[in-house]
Amino acid sequence: MIKRKNIPSNIAIDYGLPESIYSYGYNLRLKHSSFKQDTLHWITHNFAELVTVEQPEILSLGCGTGVFDNTLIDIIKQRRTEWSFTGLDFSATDLSIFQKKLATFDKKTQAKVNLEFNKFDATSNLGKHYDLITMIHFLHSFDDVLPIIQNALRHVSPGGKLLIVQQNKQGISELKEQFSDILPNQKFQCSETIKKQLKAENIVFSSHEIKTSFDISIMRNRSLETLLLMSFCFVNDLSLLSTQQQEKIRQAFISFADKQNSEQNNERDIIHESMEIIVCHL
Repeated sequence: MIKRKNIPSNIAIDYGLPESIYSYGYNLRLKHSSFKQDTLHWITHNFAELVTVEQPEILSLGCGTGVFDNTLIDIIKQRRTEWSFTGLDFSATDLSIFQKKLATFDKKTQAKVNLEFNKFDATSNLGKHYDLITMIHFLHSFDDVLPIIQNALRHVSPGGKLLIVQQNKQGISELKEQFSDILPNQKFQCSETIKKQLKAENIVFSSHEIKTSFDISIMRNRSLETLLLMSFCFVNDLSLLSTQQQEKIRQAFISFADKQNSEQNNERDIIHESMEIIVCHL
């Protein structure tokens, strides 16, 4: 069930995009990129090292619609008999979608999953500890990520882990820098910056690079989906730009990509990206 808590009235979605555009763009990004599958593949093969207790309590910060967590729940229930999972997000719309997906699980699994409508920040006190806390594409919405990480670690049980999945400064971020003169929102939290901050605070962690691919063949032609996908990638509402500026960005995407042949012998436009999994150890 979704547990609702009082949310401060000053919370705003800090994506530089209306929520509807962000959500649609994110779905397009998942559809055309391999990073979801690559991340879940890594988690599956490293689950024994991530979760070492027999009855783990797991927290997903910024769970959203459960796009990663549905599979994570499947992984957990295949490996542990007793467990609990909490998904936390401050988008009631996304949590409602997650709840509908959760309804497809068996009743025993549903009883072990709680979804909470809440915001996690540097001062949040969740009132308990977890054996594994995940931050999958969560930190990009914060200007200062270190206090968020430190607070999450305060909620990790002894011997537990904090799992961070973040894009490295390779791929879209390099492309975005070409348009700093016309794009107002230049915020980007890359894994290299996060690791430097962790080292400075003597936080113990390990890091693991995942090479992913982003098929942008959809951008060969101008369309609404092209505009939405580019807006999500650049975390800016590109519909506010002129048609000429939008076209300049679209052409930059195409020029940035490598040409590759698919198994069907169709030429595809592929951008190679580097994601990084950071595991903080308590």
